Amino acid sequence: MNDFVVWIDSKNAHVFAMKTTGIEKLTVKKSDKNHHTRHKNDKHRDSNSEHYYSELAEKLKGADQILIMGPGLAKNHFKDHLTAHQSNTLAKKIIGLEKMESFEHKTEKQMMAKAHQFFKTYNLFHNPI
Repeated sequence: MNDFVVWIDSKNAHVFAMKTTGIEKLTVKKSDKNHHTRHKNDKHRDSNSEHYYSELAEKLKGADQILIMGPGLAKNHFKDHLTAHQSNTLAKKIIGLEKMESFEHKTEKQMMAKAHQFFKTYNLFHNPI
């Protein structure tokens, strides 16, 4: 079992690797420098996001399942990054995106309880009996 729960916002990602030996935790922080540029489609992009998402993706190597949680759009942007850059590997491991309040407003125990319930429900419907 190599299941990962990622709680992400635009500045930090908290990664929880749920392994048979326990839960391993780590944090990936985005660089403080913001370099916004305007693209053809008139959307603003932060060039540091690519580095942030790439560094986070590196921490998820070997994942069997990935649940991405967070309060805003960063979870969607990270999923889009994986789809664009690792469509045949990590992007296929994403089993869900869940909205969850700010990491500072939830305890780790509350977050793990929500993740556990998600995995339990997901496995119930996706694993044949």
